[in-house]
This record gives sequence, C-alpha cells and structure tokens, in this order.
Amino acid sequence: MSEKLKIDVTPNLKKSLEFLEEAIQELPSGELKDKAKGAVEYLSRTFRGEPQPLEGKSCPAGILFIPAG
Repeated sequence: MSEKLKIDVTPNLKKSLEFLEEAIQELPSGELKDKAKGAVEYLSRTFRGEPQPLEGKSCPAGILFIPAG
C-alpha cells in the first residue's frame, strides 16, 4: 500500500461513522465492543487527518483489522 495514500472523507463516510458509533452503544460489554470502539476511534482520527501510528504501515495492537480486497 502506498505511503502517501489519501482518503477523501465524504459526507457518506462521515454519516456511516455516526451510525457505527450509535450501533456500538447497543453492543453488550465485552471484547467485541472494545474492539469496535477502538476501530471507530481510529477511523475518527484518520478522518480528522491525524497521522496514523507507524504511518499506517501496520495495524495498531488491539484494533480490528479488515483487510482490503
């Protein structure tokens, strides 16, 4: 994956993130909820343009990773 990959954050992406945040509230406490919160927090920071850990070269520990393709 390119080190200079740019993601255009569209209104649809922002709305999708809002739906995910709402859905997390409905999950029972546990590992899945913790991982989902971490994934949403990671996406939120990325959408705000904050640098990714390790420049996005690997997935941070504890974050659910969804491989592309």
